[in-house]
Formats: sequence, structure tokens, C-alpha cells
Amino acid sequence: MSAVQHATVNVHYLDHVMTVAEERQVEATEDIYSENGMKLVAKGYAINRSMRDRLIEHKLIKPLEDCMAVSDGVTGRRCAETAQRMLDTYPVLRAICLSDKRASPVKLMEESTFAGRLQTLLTVYTEHQAGKLDHAVCVALLALSLAQRMMPGENDILSVLLVASLSHDVGELYIDPKYLQKDAQLGPKEWRHIAAHPVIAHGLLKDLTGLAKPASALILDHHERLDGFGYPQGRRSGEVPESAQILAVAEMLGGMLDKGSGLLQQAEVAVKLIHGEFSRPVIDAVSKTFRECREVDAASEGEALRDALTRSRELGERLGRIVHVQDAFKPMFDRASPPFKSLWAHAQERFESIRRAWSSTGLDVQPDGVWLQHESPTMQREVAIILREINWRLGELERELHARVIRHAAGDLPVLERYLTELRATAARQDALTA
Repeated sequence: MSAVQHATVNVHYLDHVMTVAEERQVEATEDIYSENGMKLVAKGYAINRSMRDRLIEHKLIKPLEDCMAVSDGVTGRRCAETAQRMLDTYPVLRAICLSDKRASPVKLMEESTFAGRLQTLLTVYTEHQAGKLDHAVCVALLALSLAQRMMPGENDILSVLLVASLSHDVGELYIDPKYLQKDAQLGPKEWRHIAAHPVIAHGLLKDLTGLAKPASALILDHHERLDGFGYPQGRRSGEVPESAQILAVAEMLGGMLDKGSGLLQQAEVAVKLIHGEFSRPVIDAVSKTFRECREVDAASEGEALRDALTRSRELGERLGRIVHVQDAFKPMFDRASPPFKSLWAHAQERFESIRRAWSSTGLDVQPDGVWLQHESPTMQREVAIILREINWRLGELERELHARVIRHAAGDLPVLERYLTELRATAARQDALTA
């Protein structure tokens, strides 16, 4: 990251701090000195937005964010209260997380303490945007529950997972907020900023004391996948610990919670969709949880069928367009550099896995999906989930391939961007014909 980029992301973080400061006091945790040794602010002094703006104009001995803290920040008790509210709101979450055989995740939260810069990061992250504390606590509940199922008796990992779950997205504080809006249109270039958040969070936590350091390692890996097509480092099987995979699945589940019923069935399909993404113990833990909570997790029959019928033809057309454009660009890709050919071959493996998932539904033979009307509600839901996942994975594949070509085969980037542009143009032409 360049010095200019570093300065910009610091401003984003400090803006969030000062927004929180409008409701809570932000104060200097130590004397703040300029690079020439002049004391600018004394320890304990309240820092408002105007003072912040003046301070960032100075060259300081230590980064400003290392010298400030938010008063009355996130505590274990507050997390526990949020957790209890969520368990009361979502019956399926309660069924997953509460058991007479395991320690209560709510109690584990309540007994936890957060201090220093970790507490400031958690406070600023969870309060800079509505819903962030709920999401972080939900991921923590799910991660703790899955870990207790997979690793009974290993209590040390629970404490690390709790910190990792609550802080897994703190790197977003250093990303331009416009990329984080729900309706943001993220192309490959914009996605590069989002994909940096595990690296940023790891950098923020790795040098802190206590549980933050081991938690930072899990955060760095929580978007990795065992087949090598995760990010930010493209790690493969044997390089991603199960604790990081647990965090990954917990975040996946947490993101699905507000998208309707059938949460666990969605998760079971997602972890099994691409062969080799997750380890067998992780897949088995999700499947077992789904079986145990099947009744609570039931979804609407009509909703699933309508979703599947709407998506089936569109997805078939999308896959057909991709194959057509790939064939047209094959001569150019064959002349590309060895690094690009290696990246493209890996991407093709991923694409073929996605196509196999599509074929598993039978919709490649009967894309109108009418036959689904005669299938069981369980089958209808599973097909609808597979189609949603395939659509997401296709977009993810394009974004990740673009990012990897930038890093490892930049000379071939123009050819890849022409390919992606042609994909979009072909889709637009087809939409115009069917309008």
C-alpha cells in the first residue's frame, strides 16, 4: 500500500472515530507529539473533529489512531445483551446456538473483556453504521457454536474465535464507504478495495497484546478456500486451519440470516457446492446442524419455487454466453504469458465446478424448470439455493480472476478486460432482444 493510499484510509478510519465521538467522548490515551518532539495534546484531553483535522496536518511520532480511545465502548456485557436479543428474534439461531450439552455462547461473551485499541476498533466499527454490532455478534454466536460441535473441550480456541468473529470486518473502516453501500455496483477494480479488508484487519490486530494476535491470523484467512480460489492470498488445502474455516462459514451464515427462512439449508448447499472449498469436518458439522434444526429452519414452499423458476432460464443463458465468449477469446488467451495461462487454467477449473453444480439440478437439460413444480418443497428450496449460489460464484470468479491478473500477469490485463467487457456487452445485447 502506497503512502498516499495509507494516508487516505487513515482519514476514512478517523472520520468514523469522530462520527462516533459526536455521541461519545474521544480522548487522547497518551501525550501526542509532532515529529519534531513538540507536545500537541496531553493524555486525557478530549479530541473533537476540529482538533482531529488540525492534528492530521502534522507529522506525528505515532499514528493518530494509536493515540485515541472512545469512551464507553463495546464490552462483553453489551455483546451478550445483543446476542440474547438476536436469539429471541431468530428461532433458528437459537436452535443452532443453545444446547444443554455445551457452554452458553452468551455467557462466554458476557465474561469477555476488551480493552485498549481493540476496544476502540470494535466500538468504532460497530457504531459507524447501523447493524454492524448485530452482524458481528451473530457471526460470533455461530462460530462459537460450530467450534463447540467440531472441537469439544478445546476452550482456548473459543476465546480466540470470539475476538476474531467480533472484529473480522474492522478492516472496512479503512475502505471508502461508497464501496460498502448495499446498492454499490462493484466491478473487478472496485472489488479489489473490498477484498483488502482481511489484510487491513490483520495489520490492525497482529501487533496488539492478548487474543488479538492469534485472532488476526484467523481473520486474514476467513475468505480463503481450500481449492485456492479464495482471497487475499489464494491459500490451498493444508494452509487454512479449520478454525478459520469455521469463521468463514459463520460469516456466510450470518450474512444469510436476514434473507429469509431456510438458513441452514442455504449454508449446507453453499459449503458443498464447489468440491474442495471446505474440509469434510466443516461440511459434516453444517450438515449435522441442519439435520438437528430442520424443523425450525423450514422455508416457504411457494417462495422457493418462484425463485427457482425465475432464475433457471436466466442462469442457463448466462452460462451459455460465458462459454461462447470464452471460445471466441481462446486464440488470444493461447498467446498470453505463462503466468496468465496458469491463472486462466485455475479459473477454468473453478468454472467447470460451477457448471457441474448447474448440471446437478437437471436445469441444463430442461432450463424452463417446469418439472420442479412436481418435486418436493425440500428439492425446490435446494434448487433455488443452488441457482442463487451459482450466480454469486460467477461474479466472484470474474472479480477474483481480475485481481489475480493485476497482481501476477499485469501485461495481459488488457486482454482480460476486453473479455470481461465483451461478456457484459453480450448480456446487454441479449437483454435488448428479449425486452
